[in-house]
Amino acid sequence: VDGGGGHSKEELTVTTRLRLLLVAGLFGLAASPAIALDKASLRLNWVLIGQHPAYYLGVERGYYRDEGIDLTINEGRGSGAAVQLVANGEDTFGLADTGAVIAGRAKGAPVKVIMSLFRTSNLSVTCAADANVRTLADLYGKKIAVTAGDALHQMWPGLVGANGLDEKKINLVFMDPAAKPVSVLQGRTECLLGGVDDQAVTIETQGRKVNVIRFADNKFNTLTVAAFTNDKVIAEKPDLVRRFVRATERSWKAAMEDPAAAIKAAAKAKPGINESVLRAQMEASFKLIPPPDGAQMAFGVAPASYWDQTLSILTKYQGLKTEAKVTDHYDYSFATGK
Repeated sequence: VDGGGGHSKEELTVTTRLRLLLVAGLFGLAASPAIALDKASLRLNWVLIGQHPAYYLGVERGYYRDEGIDLTINEGRGSGAAVQLVANGEDTFGLADTGAVIAGRAKGAPVKVIMSLFRTSNLSVTCAADANVRTLADLYGKKIAVTAGDALHQMWPGLVGANGLDEKKINLVFMDPAAKPVSVLQGRTECLLGGVDDQAVTIETQGRKVNVIRFADNKFNTLTVAAFTNDKVIAEKPDLVRRFVRATERSWKAAMEDPAAAIKAAAKAKPGINESVLRAQMEASFKLIPPPDGAQMAFGVAPASYWDQTLSILTKYQGLKTEAKVTDHYDYSFATGK
């Protein structure tokens, strides 16, 4: 029977069904879930400070997602704690002082550096300018605010030993990290152990001038902040590590190109944070990325000589005992693509 348009009712019914099936198929494709992302976590070495906005920017702009990673960022409570959490598999990746990673591995923690982010040490003794501390010898009789167990406290004996100081003449006052800059601002201690990209900036933004004595300028330039992961992750998920490294490099470079955007991304994650202080800290951290000798090398890579020096300092002045080779502590193949 002709339906009036040159087609039988049966033909129209078949055509309609085909169209409905096609539409349903298209809707089914649209409704189907996207390719699953690899869930991963990054444990910071501290609460949110200027070393960290790049990662929040990378998450906000989708750089990690572009690499197939659903990244969660967790604040930290020191390098030692970050090493332990990654060693136990509670976090996929971590940030820590390189010395803490080396020390952790010596104690059996299966962790390895995959990116050396700060290739000039950020560690320092920061003192109120009116305390007249300009050299390490000027610390005699002074009080220094310290947080037990953090990277600076762990490295302190090395600085003392390398410079032949009499530690008994220096007063360490232990306190919570947040209390250290307050202690100097209020004059309860003359100095603190802190980062040139952290507490030193915080104090100056509060209107008090400081003198900064850098570890790197006093026979103690070690590799500091590094990204690391568990040996098991490297062995079982090398492509995940490679993608994480790629997204991290992209995130840092984007933060350097657009610092304001990085600060805004971090502030969204932690509302109420002092954005001007965070910006000053972050810009100070940018200066720690280039190698101190001006060597040209891939982002996140440090030469073997830097590692030799770091391991030598830890062994000589901090009693590090390890049978591991220098190259056992890092794997730059993910950064260099080799």
